[in-house]
Amino acid sequence: MRNGIGATARSIIGIAAVACALALPGAAGAGLLSGILSTSEASYCDADVNQYFKRWGDSALYRLVPGGSFEGTHGWRLANGAKVVSGNEPWYVKGYGSRSLYLPAGSTATSPTTCFDFGDWHARFFVRNRGGGGSLEVDILVRSLVGVLSVIDGGTVRADGTWDPSPRVSALVTNVGGLVGTEAVSFRLKAKGSGAAFQVDDVFLDPFRSR
Repeated sequence: MRNGIGATARSIIGIAAVACALALPGAAGAGLLSGILSTSEASYCDADVNQYFKRWGDSALYRLVPGGSFEGTHGWRLANGAKVVSGNEPWYVKGYGSRSLYLPAGSTATSPTTCFDFGDWHARFFVRNRGGGGSLEVDILVRSLVGVLSVIDGGTVRADGTWDPSPRVSALVTNVGGLVGTEAVSFRLKAKGSGAAFQVDDVFLDPFRSR
């Protein structure tokens, strides 16, 4: 599984991105700042915040991405064979549940927007691969107030047939500047490659916004 980038690198690059925008002359600088500092609002921010991965050595506080437990009406957009199936991650970190997301090769699943605050952020979820091959790619989607969609590479996750927490997923260092000033993001999961048959449950984000 692939780990996220370090907090120091993210902070330095984020500051540099703002500094570069401010250094641009006249309308060019104003246009760039308008693009990166104006984003759409989150559809929902879960009030339940906890150390869901503490037993795995991660003491960060997380909140569930909207519909991220895939119980009831989840609100995710599913395409090309992605569907909700029976079976829950075995630790029931969000309480008892009986369903999870299934992603065969070529399928995608996109979350509703959730609260986001730039900094030492990362996402995690529970995952297993029932097929034994392929990879699960993670994209971070940012939509501006005027509807412009930016797609940021969140890296690649691989898994075996046993439920495990994913590594911390975060933007690649070359793209992290695009998240400066962002208040809401969506996550898109894409199953790729021969043998991909991923099952995902309980998708979380840290850090969180209070509103």
